[in-house]
Amino acid sequence: MKRFAIFVMVLAAMAFATMAFAETNGQQQANSDIARTSSQALSTMVQGRVATIAAPKPAGFDATAKNHISKNGSFAFATNAEELGLSSGDSANEFGLWGMGAFNSFESDASGGKYDANAFNLLIGADWRATSDLLIGIAAGTGTLDLDKKDWNGGADDGYIRTEHEWTIMPYAAYNITDTTIFDASFAYTDSRYKDNDGTDSAKYDSTRMMTNLGLSQYYMVDKWTLSGRLGFMYIDGDLGSYSRGATDVANPDTYLGQVSAEAKAAYIFDNGIEPYAALRYFYDVATSVTPVHSDYDEFEGVLGANWHIGNDWSLGLEGGASAGRSKYNAYRGQASVRYEF
Repeated sequence: MKRFAIFVMVLAAMAFATMAFAETNGQQQANSDIARTSSQALSTMVQGRVATIAAPKPAGFDATAKNHISKNGSFAFATNAEELGLSSGDSANEFGLWGMGAFNSFESDASGGKYDANAFNLLIGADWRATSDLLIGIAAGTGTLDLDKKDWNGGADDGYIRTEHEWTIMPYAAYNITDTTIFDASFAYTDSRYKDNDGTDSAKYDSTRMMTNLGLSQYYMVDKWTLSGRLGFMYIDGDLGSYSRGATDVANPDTYLGQVSAEAKAAYIFDNGIEPYAALRYFYDVATSVTPVHSDYDEFEGVLGANWHIGNDWSLGLEGGASAGRSKYNAYRGQASVRYEF
C-alpha cells in the first residue's frame, strides 16, 4: 500500500511537471513572437522617420532630380548634391518634431501555443541636424498588448496576456556617408508589466527589453523616382520575470534574437508633394533563444505607403504591411505619422 501511494505521488508530480512544461513552452514561443514583432514595429517607425529627413529627395516638389533615363535606355545617375538637387545639408531645417502611431495584429497556429494578438505603439520624438551630415534624435513612447490564448497547456488555458504598462525610450542617429549613402542606428529600452490569466487564475510579471538596430541605405534618384535599398541588423535582449499563477509556477526564460534584414523600395513624388511608395523586406533570424515553429527562421513583408510633404515644414505619412513565409505565423500592421521641421 505504501509503495502504491508513492507511485501515485510520483505520477502526480510528473503530470504537474508536464503541465508546467507545456505552459512554459507555449509562453516561450509567444514571448519570442512578442519581442520580435514589437521590436520590428519600433525599428520600422524610427527608420521611417529617418528616411523622411535624412534621405535625399528632389529639391522642391515641382522639380525632378537631374538623374534620368536616356533615349537608349541607359541610366544617368548623379553623384553629388549639386547634381541631385537635394533639399538637404545647409539648406535643410535643423530641428524636427514628430509623432507616430502603429497597430500590429499577429497570430500563431502553432500546436500548444496558438494565440491572436493586437498591439499598439505610440512614439513621439525630436531630432536635430547637428551638422549637414549628422542627425541625432530621441523618441519616447508607450505600448499595449492584448493576446488571447488558444488551447494552451493541453486545452486547460484559454486565458490572455495583457500589458498593464509599457514604455520605451529610444535614441537614434543617421549619418550621411555620402550624399546618397546613409548609416542609421537606434537603441531602445522597453519596460513592461504583463498580466497572465489562464481562465481561472491571474498573475503579473515584469519584462525589460534592450534593442539595437543598425542599417546602411543606398539611394538612387531617377527623374521623380527614388530607388533605395537597405541592409540591417537588429539584436534584442529580453529579461522576463518568473512568477506563480495559482498552483502553476511559470519559469520565464530570458529571450534574445539576432536578425538580419534587407529592403528594396521604390517611391515616386508628384508635384503636389504626395509620394507613394512600395517596399519588400526580408528578415532572417541568425540567433534566437527559442527554435521557431518548424525551424522556420525567415519571413517576408510587403509594404505600401505614402507621404504627403506639405511645403518644407510639414509631412504626413501612412503605411501598411503584411508578413508572409514564417510557418504558423501571420502579421499585419499599419502606421500613421506627422512631423514638423523648423
